[in-house]
This record gives sequence, C-alpha cells and structure tokens, in this order.
Amino acid sequence: MDSLFTDKPATKESKERFFEIKRSLITEAVAFPVGTAAEQSKITVNIINGIEAAFLKPGKEAKRKKPNIYDMYPLVTYNQRECTEKFSFEDIWGHLLKIFLVHKGTFIKSLVLLYRLCFFYDHCSKDGKWRYSPSNEICELVNNLDKLVLREGFADKFNEPSPLTLFQLLLFVDLLSWNEDVKYHAPKGEPYFNNLTESKTGRTNTVLSLISAPLLISKFIDDIAAKTQSGGVIDVKLITAVIQKFTRSRGLCVLSDSELKKALSPYLRG
Repeated sequence: MDSLFTDKPATKESKERFFEIKRSLITEAVAFPVGTAAEQSKITVNIINGIEAAFLKPGKEAKRKKPNIYDMYPLVTYNQRECTEKFSFEDIWGHLLKIFLVHKGTFIKSLVLLYRLCFFYDHCSKDGKWRYSPSNEICELVNNLDKLVLREGFADKFNEPSPLTLFQLLLFVDLLSWNEDVKYHAPKGEPYFNNLTESKTGRTNTVLSLISAPLLISKFIDDIAAKTQSGGVIDVKLITAVIQKFTRSRGLCVLSDSELKKALSPYLRG
C-alpha cells in the first residue's frame, strides 16, 4: 500500500521529467503511420495483463472541415474484443461512480491511480519510449482491487459484471490523454508549450476532470444518503457546484491542488 502514496509534482526535477515525457510522447505520436479512413493504421503501444492498448490513425477529427490531422482513435482490447468502444467522458464518470457505490476506499484508490497516471508517476522508458508501466506492487494492488472488491461488488450492487477492469480503464485514459496532448500541443507537428498554465490543457485537464467530477458528485450522493436517513435537508449546492465548474470552464471540472489533496487523503501528499 505504501507504493500508492504520492507527492504532488512540485519540485524542479519532477516538472522537468513531466515535460520530458510529454514532449517525447507527442513527438512519437505525430510520427505514427497514418492510414486512411477506410483502412486505419493500428499502432500497439502497450500490453499489460494481456490487455492491448493501441491507436488507430487517423481518428475521427481528421475528417472535420478544419481537420486535426494528428487525431487518433484510442483502442483497448482484451481477447480480441474492444473493451472501450465509443466510451465517453460520461461513461468513465459513470463507471467511477459505480466504483464509489461499491466501495468508497477502492474509489479513492482508483482516483489516486488516475492522478499518478496523469503525471507519469508509473511511466518508464523502454527502448527510448515512455510507457505506462506500474511497479509490481502497484500491479498487485490493481489486480486485488479487481478480484477482491469490484468483481463481486458489481455483481451484488448492479447485477452485472464490471464493464472494465481497472487496468483496462487506466490504459484507456492513458491513450485518451496522450491523444489530447497531441491535439493541443502539436500545432505544427512538434511539441509546443507556451507556459506552465497552457501546459495543463490536454492530458492534465483531461485526467483531472475525470477525477474531479466524480469526487464532487460522490459528495452529493453521500449527502442524499445521510439526509434521507436523518430527515435533514439535502444540500443541492453540492451538485450545482459541479454544474457551475463545468459552465465556467467550458466543459472542464478541475479541483484545485488543495481540494484534490483533501479529497484523495491520505494518499496524495505535499
């Protein structure tokens, strides 16, 4: 469990490593072979526990009037079956909230794993290429959460199997956020970051939104449950705050560092 404790990326070295990996991944993705709309190129980038993470190129945004020529389609497969077909932000949020309803502790650990993925804590360089490659301790934790908590929990709570394992979810979000970085930080085919604030577009805002919205909504669910039992007044501001965050930031919902630290305690520190 100690392997899950995470310090926020605040040191000069951690920030330099973060940008080094982002630049490397963007450069690599821009150079991926491009197929056609009828016959996309498939680029396998990772395999964990038999789960394949790949991109199909070009993606759907390449067909737009103002095309994103580097767009890719994130593909996660297991036993030759696509696990995340047409999986949207809404689907990911819904899946995470189901994990919350199954077991709150597993929900927080899942979000910490996403936070670590966001800032490349579990990425390693293999043959000069950066890949999501968690330690044996993290792998054991993820597999145990699936086998000992989520498998039975989804069957009991929802009378259905979990649509994704945690590794399938993590690999999909890694692909999704990688593609978002390419979208926002390769305007001329090369990695570009104007400043630290701009660098949050793409991967960082994508993953932190996937973390933040379920955290806020889970508070509302908890409040409803508590007030239903006690006969108290439900605090609707807990859900309107989520709507306000989305409205103000044009579809993003990102908690501050201090809010994330409090919500992901004790695992997120610093």
